[in-house]
Amino acid sequence: FMGSIIGSQLTAAAEGTVGAVRRDPFAMLPFCGYNMADYFGHWVNFREKLGYLAPKIFYTNWFQADAEGRFIWPGFGENSRVLKWVCERVDGTGKARPTPLGYLPTVDALDTDGIDTTPAEMAHLLSVDTEGWLKEIPEVQKYYNQFGDRVPVELTQALEKLESRLQSSAHIPLSNEDLLQWVSEMRDMCKPAHVRWATGTDEEYAELCELMVKGGTFIRLNEKKRPNSFLCRSDPADVARVEKQTFICTTDKDDAGPTNNWADPVEMKKKLIGLFKGCMEGRTMYVIPFCMGPLNSPYSKFGVEITDSAYVVVNMKIMCRIGTKVLRLIDEKTPFLKCLHSVGKPVAPGAKDVPWPCNPDNRWIVHFPEEPSVWSFGSGYGGNALLGKKCYALRIASTMARKEGWRAEHCLILGLTSPEGKEYYIVAAFPSACGKTNLAMLVPSVPGWKVRCVGDDIAWMHVGEDGRLYAINPESGFFGVAPGTSNKSNLSAMQTLEKNSIFTNVALTPDGDVWWEGMTKTAPEGLIDWTGQPWTPDCGRKAAHPNARYTTPASQCPVIDPKWENPKGVPICAILFGGRRPNLVPLVTEAFSWKHGVFMGSIIGSQLTAAAEGTVGAVRRDPFAMLPFCGYNMADYFGHWVNFREKLGYLAPKIFYTNWFQADAEGRFIWPGFGENSRVLKWVCERVDGTGKARPTPLGYLPTVDALDTDGIDTTPAEMAHLLSVDTEGWLKEIPEVQKYYNQFGDRVPVELTQALEKLESRLQSSAHIPLSNEDLLQWVSEMRDMCKPAHVRWATGTDEEYAELCELMVKGGTFIRLNEKKRPNSFLCRSDPADVARVEKQTFICTTDKDDAGPTNNWADPVEMKKKLIGLFKGCMEGRTMYVIPFCMGPLNSPYSKFGVEITDSAYVVVNMKIMCRIGTKVLRLIDEKTPFLKCLHSVGKPVAPGAKDVPWPCNPDNRWIVHFPEEPSVWSFGSGYGGNALLGKKCYALRIASTMARKEGWRAEHCLILGLTSPEGKEYYIVAAFPSACGKTNLAMLVPSVPGWKVRCVGDDIAWMHVGEDGRLYAINPESGFFGVAPGTSNKSNLSAMQTLEKNSIF
Repeated sequence: FMGSIIGSQLTAAAEGTVGAVRRDPFAMLPFCGYNMADYFGHWVNFREKLGYLAPKIFYTNWFQADAEGRFIWPGFGENSRVLKWVCERVDGTGKARPTPLGYLPTVDALDTDGIDTTPAEMAHLLSVDTEGWLKEIPEVQKYYNQFGDRVPVELTQALEKLESRLQSSAHIPLSNEDLLQWVSEMRDMCKPAHVRWATGTDEEYAELCELMVKGGTFIRLNEKKRPNSFLCRSDPADVARVEKQTFICTTDKDDAGPTNNWADPVEMKKKLIGLFKGCMEGRTMYVIPFCMGPLNSPYSKFGVEITDSAYVVVNMKIMCRIGTKVLRLIDEKTPFLKCLHSVGKPVAPGAKDVPWPCNPDNRWIVHFPEEPSVWSFGSGYGGNALLGKKCYALRIASTMARKEGWRAEHCLILGLTSPEGKEYYIVAAFPSACGKTNLAMLVPSVPGWKVRCVGDDIAWMHVGEDGRLYAINPESGFFGVAPGTSNKSNLSAMQTLEKNSIFTNVALTPDGDVWWEGMTKTAPEGLIDWTGQPWTPDCGRKAAHPNARYTTPASQCPVIDPKWENPKGVPICAILFGGRRPNLVPLVTEAFSWKHGVFMGSIIGSQLTAAAEGTVGAVRRDPFAMLPFCGYNMADYFGHWVNFREKLGYLAPKIFYTNWFQADAEGRFIWPGFGENSRVLKWVCERVDGTGKARPTPLGYLPTVDALDTDGIDTTPAEMAHLLSVDTEGWLKEIPEVQKYYNQFGDRVPVELTQALEKLESRLQSSAHIPLSNEDLLQWVSEMRDMCKPAHVRWATGTDEEYAELCELMVKGGTFIRLNEKKRPNSFLCRSDPADVARVEKQTFICTTDKDDAGPTNNWADPVEMKKKLIGLFKGCMEGRTMYVIPFCMGPLNSPYSKFGVEITDSAYVVVNMKIMCRIGTKVLRLIDEKTPFLKCLHSVGKPVAPGAKDVPWPCNPDNRWIVHFPEEPSVWSFGSGYGGNALLGKKCYALRIASTMARKEGWRAEHCLILGLTSPEGKEYYIVAAFPSACGKTNLAMLVPSVPGWKVRCVGDDIAWMHVGEDGRLYAINPESGFFGVAPGTSNKSNLSAMQTLEKNSIF
């Protein structure tokens, strides 16, 4: 907010009345390449990328004046006194007092020894002009208004809070009136007989369980066999998720996407209000405050579910943190999800309730992500009713995660420990009933390896302080599929279920225990099936419903990981995607890259199981195992996966695609699975360490024949070869199916995925791939040559010899004057045309398809019309001149955060200045291969030389200057000016205007900032960035000589900073330039001794 309201007096460096104050947010007004309001939003949202080490932000002003207009603060080297206090605040030692504006230094906080500023002047410099600021508020509001509703609400709220603080320093927090008001409204609508706030205590749990025993909902199991455990039988029509009646209600249907059921939120809310009116008559309304994730985790989220089902209350107690301990944390500042649930079956006065009330003909599970809220009606089963689970922890959380920069995924989380004691944490996304819980709790068959469970179903993932991906389990229990769970398939789960558990729709044994198919080889005699009928093996029915469930506390799992409730989460080194395929997909495949891994996750196909609606055994596309759980357009979700790589450092997890379910001709599973899956996990860990053997295939990296540890299993070499083979013909048939799946999303599918599909098809058709040279670059240079018609074309080499040659050429042509070699070695003076001396902001354009994307602070032109105009100007513009092709790199050549460009120009002055200001030439050209994106920059002085005519020392076309940016291509075209940032297109044009648009898309920052390093007398280093408008002292500050004893300042850069989140979660900055292009007047040994020393040689003036 502080940066967005910067106002600054204009200087000669910008057009306008010198001395007038204009709003220059972040000092980026002339340089932001897109709508300034969206730029504000990029700043607001950037906080989500940073850990606890996010930089502190300060607002400085060296230029306060007294009544005679003299600066009060001495400035220059004395600014180090302010920087010292900044460093002390970073360390938490600097003294400060809270004010309506922010924290100001206390009277004794700044080191003022040795300066003439009086105590009264210091008090003035550090005072708050309340009256003046209250007058400033409407001006800021007026400035914001020009951007319409694109201004982030955080900034308008900050402005309102500033006004409130200025008017009064007192602020008394209220209790959560919003929560109380909502509960009151729901009570009035649903009309329950009673309202009860869930406390989450063991006593409440026991009371409600006993209540359900008496009501016939629960059957208490044998206390000796299953202490404190219960069997529940649902209505036969209410046994699983109801995907057909699950809705995402967004204003724009496309935001929900084709894989979700959509309804208009206004119309759906009307329908639901009609259903909920009086729906709880005769019942108790339970209000359940709940927390998804550990109570002490900054990554946890809060919710409140209102329900008329005691079954929901007791299951929610197991599945998450609920009750009074949560309610205490939901104060007025705490966002919470409003969840409303009803079984949809009011009890008439005097009527007897049924054991499992529901309304199977009128079920609605409805999500309103824009509010956000969840309304569920008619079902009492599982995820339909436990709204903290799939509804919140996946559907709603996925929309939150996209906005806030994290991930909510349908993933187990497990920890592995090698025999040497090294720990690995892995997340794995499989569709429901595809073995997530079994894998999360497996007992390894590989000697010496241990597995610990963090979670079996859902993972919330964020970038940690060290730049790695971390995951928390937002749940505190397991809601697992019972059939198939056994001592063989999941011994740990069976041990977890020995007590304190709820079983739904399983069979009851004569001795009061539970049973389901797969628990034992033979069924006990005398079973009562899940419908309450006697059961025998030959009756033709299942004893337990195929989607029968257990609810059990995670804390009693024998292999629960010691870090499962770590508030920071656990560090993830590998991500597994998979599904249930009888063929086609190999046992395990490692992705070539993050984007390739995202592509693999996006094309998951899996056989349907009883956990979802549909024909059991049919294969459906279930990307990332999130098809039923993604709360927004699946194509946008793909994009969030693609872009998430930008948030991670070099420790981004490797991605793998697994399939435990390949079958032989008789339909028998080839791979033994269960504990033997540890053999695959061992290889995954070896690949993470860089030691596992693999071979490249069209699908990705597959284990070599000897890579997997197969000692002790019966799988034959031929079967292993089959499990690890590539079915080329089958995959070529799969390609059109994937393309058809992508097509339903239209142009919202990330281009990276469609390209990955094309590359997969190409690799399948032929394993040979011969990379071409950069044909795009060569073609573009050829087209520009044909249009501009230069006499010669020359590719800049960037060598010192070339620099000397071009400087001598300009000396002979009158452009340069060689300075005294003894006073200024290898330095030159240049005099420009008097009409070409500064940036031409009025002729600087941002050309976007949508005018609003450029915003009101930029000059906009239609890109098609502007391109036509420019082509007309550039035709023949270089006649009689040399076209220089300058490959350049903004930033160090070895930095992953640098960017490439190629400038075509007809100015030798541009070539030699570009050599100073950035890395250019052959060494750069070698790095621009066919895969390397580069910015196309076209520049001309706009003054062709007629045959036989003599050139002028400074050619330009001052009456026809155009500096035009096309951020959607991207490219820059500049015509008519040879001066500074108008011609050196790597500088403001690329490094700020175009780079700012790239940074917004890619999740970094391109800012008009100096970068300086400070070292305290104790040797501690600090790095600071500072954004000031041009000619406001950036270079002076970047190179200042401190007056505070013992402090040192080092300059990283004086004008532009490109900032990214490092591997440790902190903000890092690079200087994309390699030189200084500074304002000379005012620079002196007093104001900037370091700059004066820098200018002693090898400089152009």
